[in-house]
Amino acid sequence: MTDLVQRENEQPSIRRFDNIKTTSKESEWFHNFFNGNTKRSYLRAVKDFCKYLGIKTKDELRSVQPAHVIAYRDYLHNQGLKESTIGNRLSGLSSLFDDLVKNQILQFNLAASVKRPKYHHNKVLSQRLTEQQTTEMLNGPNKTTLKGLRDWVFLSILFGTGCRISEVCGLSVKDNFQDAEYYVLKFMVKGGKEHTVAISSPLQKRINQYLIMGGHADDPESPLLLNYSRAIKEKLKHITTMTGTRIWDQYKVLEGATPHSSRTTFASDAIKRGESLVNVQETLAHADSRTTQEYNKNKFNYQNSVALGAKI
Repeated sequence: MTDLVQRENEQPSIRRFDNIKTTSKESEWFHNFFNGNTKRSYLRAVKDFCKYLGIKTKDELRSVQPAHVIAYRDYLHNQGLKESTIGNRLSGLSSLFDDLVKNQILQFNLAASVKRPKYHHNKVLSQRLTEQQTTEMLNGPNKTTLKGLRDWVFLSILFGTGCRISEVCGLSVKDNFQDAEYYVLKFMVKGGKEHTVAISSPLQKRINQYLIMGGHADDPESPLLLNYSRAIKEKLKHITTMTGTRIWDQYKVLEGATPHSSRTTFASDAIKRGESLVNVQETLAHADSRTTQEYNKNKFNYQNSVALGAKI
């Protein structure tokens, strides 16, 4: 049986199998996460926790008691960190300890009993733009230049689909295609899942206009939105979220608005014009409709405030 899976002349001492099976449970826990943001966030939490306590070995980490976690929580609070940041750090520790419990290394989750600061983790704080403000932003880029046309399409996709900035930055040419009578964009959303969204004809025309001018319409593996900040030989690179944020800031018309404001604007406008919450939830790829409702700025009913007519 082994001769069917072992390559000829492969040395057993350097087999990947041998290297992988000796990996620590802590390392397995870390590498089992698919989402890069989760990896970075949870690794930061564990590293910071170990640095605070002076932990240098996995045996010391496995000897931690709830009192150590409580002391770490209080340390973070005294450092002036936000409640959401403290909660995220504790979530990282809890995830690791929970995995060690499942592997029968620890008897119980050391962080489970530690009270966390209360905060509204689902609260959407991004601002909603008016139709006039959205139009002003979309009219900002110079559409006669390749870079300006790219910026126009970037903003159009944000406002036209409600996607996250990381999702539009990760698009390739092959992710824009026709399915029956619909043109769609295929995003990679949270959790590493693919999510397709049917888009409007005007948005598709803008994408086509940019691809033709950019000269990469026939290269399915090419990034949809090209990064022009590097040398010509490196031109076929995706724009980064940092570049996307700079594009947004270049054309924004509302102080404090962020790229996530386009998502809030998209959801609020869709609900206002009568789209069902279920359909909005599906388009935004939310697992829970309550999350979608947090994006609905119409619920404040500002237009009904009697304070608007106060004589002052």
